[in-house]
Amino acid sequence: MKRYSFCPVCGSPYRPLGSPPAPVSNLLLCSSCGFEFWQNSKPAVGALVTRIVDGRPQVLLTRRAVEPHKGMWDFPGGYLENGEPPETGLARELEEELGVRITRPRLFSMGIDEYPRDDVAEEARFVLSLHYRCEIPADARIAAADDVAEAAWFPLDQPPENVAFVSNRRALDELRAAWASD
Repeated sequence: MKRYSFCPVCGSPYRPLGSPPAPVSNLLLCSSCGFEFWQNSKPAVGALVTRIVDGRPQVLLTRRAVEPHKGMWDFPGGYLENGEPPETGLARELEEELGVRITRPRLFSMGIDEYPRDDVAEEARFVLSLHYRCEIPADARIAAADDVAEAAWFPLDQPPENVAFVSNRRALDELRAAWASD
């Protein structure tokens, strides 16, 4: 497993994660300059966009064009930029990936996912996924771009089996339950 080895401020080698003088296991503390490098989950957003066709709800999913989970289905979205509000990042990501503008973003669910990549340090593999229900205009022209290979609508009660990430599968289950209770 790849680990961070050097302080990003002064370049000194790190002691093993969690060893003294670091008081907690998710902190890399430089013994030379004192820089505290906290290892926290990276925030990301995903859009749960639905529509009704012939009385049945459908959900918009995108096929991943990049690893991890290349070729699997995902919610449109992605990482937040440093300091970016989640709703702003969600709007930016849907514009970049699908060329659409969103309206009425509402936080719906969240979860922790792991990005299984050997080229990323273990400390940077975890993602805090924030899922928002939102709308796009009914006449929106969806065009896959950026790191999306394609976009497609699926019946909410029959999503594809190959949905990437645990939190996405859980969000789909919660979305189905919310529709059933409405």
